[in-house]
Amino acid sequence: MKKFLVIPAALILVCIMAFSGCGGDEEETGATGGTLRCVSGAIPNNLGYPPEKAPSDNYLMLPVLERVAEWDVDGNMIPVLAESWETDADALTITWHLKEGIKFTDGSDWNAEALRWNFQLGIDNNTLTDGQYVDSLEVVDEHTLTMHLNSFSWMMIENYGLIQVISPTAFETSGTTPEERIDWARVNAVGTGPFTVADWQRDDHIKFAKNPNYWQEGLPYLDAIEIRYIPDAMVAAATMEAGEADMWFAVSTVQNIIDLQELGLKINWGPGMFTTLLPDSSNPDSPLAIKEVREAIEYAIDRPAIAEMLGQGLYEPLHQMASSTWPGYVEGYDPRPYDADKAIELLADAGLSAGLTLKIMATSAGTDAVAALQSYLGEVGITIEPDIADLGRYFGSVFGTGWSDLVYTASGINPSTTDLFIHYGPSPMTFRTGNIYKSAEYLALCAEALDPMYTSVAAALSKIKDAIRQAGEDAMIIPLWRTAEACIMQTYVHSEYPKIHGIMWSPEDDWMEAH
Repeated sequence: MKKFLVIPAALILVCIMAFSGCGGDEEETGATGGTLRCVSGAIPNNLGYPPEKAPSDNYLMLPVLERVAEWDVDGNMIPVLAESWETDADALTITWHLKEGIKFTDGSDWNAEALRWNFQLGIDNNTLTDGQYVDSLEVVDEHTLTMHLNSFSWMMIENYGLIQVISPTAFETSGTTPEERIDWARVNAVGTGPFTVADWQRDDHIKFAKNPNYWQEGLPYLDAIEIRYIPDAMVAAATMEAGEADMWFAVSTVQNIIDLQELGLKINWGPGMFTTLLPDSSNPDSPLAIKEVREAIEYAIDRPAIAEMLGQGLYEPLHQMASSTWPGYVEGYDPRPYDADKAIELLADAGLSAGLTLKIMATSAGTDAVAALQSYLGEVGITIEPDIADLGRYFGSVFGTGWSDLVYTASGINPSTTDLFIHYGPSPMTFRTGNIYKSAEYLALCAEALDPMYTSVAAALSKIKDAIRQAGEDAMIIPLWRTAEACIMQTYVHSEYPKIHGIMWSPEDDWMEAH
């Protein structure tokens, strides 16, 4: 019987020493408390009801709602509210051992029953990733929970561990009907985190106040965090330049990053976004179902030139379904470098020497990229009709009803390689409309990488690289470039966001020098 035990103490120590950027007490850091004034192009609209949360609702509520486990800088899962965990691939179980002495801010206990309740909430609402593989949840004792599964993979620790937990007691006592409780939770959040919600106004601001009873002794350093909603990048940049804000989250506008860096502001670089064209290739009536057409599109695009133009040296052109920063990157694999003549030849082979017309759906943020793609594809006889959609139609199509022809989109890059499965696996979380044709060979390699014989991403890495290469051979998608992603801060601010990932923020560790 295979059993694997995670011993967290050393991992926690390494994480604190190497990755927090602010270890030690206030005397060592020079932290002065105060209010960290942030600006962001997104703000939480759902504070404390997990089944309905958008990604920005999750990471921007990390001051209040903590995770069971999370990534370290190398993509390993390390405990947060968990103390450790054991996996048994033969018995199909995961056993969580929880930290003791932690309370939610309503005074109720963090324990195995609270974790069971949070898992069940996700299962009942079909929002717990891999929830379909949970047969039952067993509270073994006050701080031990065993998940009984009907399947197992190394990815499950991540999928289950990354959930953010709320107080079951606060939720259950907030109303007399399920509807009343859900309505209450949407605008209230009760967690175990270093802060509580002090003030919130939808689409305007949220303010967090220090939790004086936080379970990590000596933390948080800050007295408060305030996040203002400023969706206009130029206004946000001007606010930072004027010194009216201390930190700007999730900045992707290249010129703003360059300008503020030249003014001496501090830049934290994140992993960026994986940008691609996704084809409607599973539709037999679409020309994109023809492999030669997809190959022709890829050959026709000068990705280094467009990446340089759009990214001003900050974008990485992509030639496979992985960036060079990703553990699963296949060194030297570039199946279709820019070659307009080859693109024309392939279209002729597909019986389309007279050319064809395709739509590219994008949001207004992708207008410049679509214009550049339109120019290059036009050179080989592919006429592009831009379809610039509002956010509702765009996200409804990409993640719900599907699309026609091509969609210009981006996805997150995980340090653990699991974005391969989250976005492009056999049962993806995001691009799950069925538009993308996936070969039997590719799906088999994905399944092999998740075989229970592998206990970690490191063990499965060769199979992951095989899947990346197969996706390239299939011309499954058209990789474009990895974008720049940054957090911009005044020089006196110390934070590690978003160096690991855009969903990873440790606000308890953030601090400011006297200023």
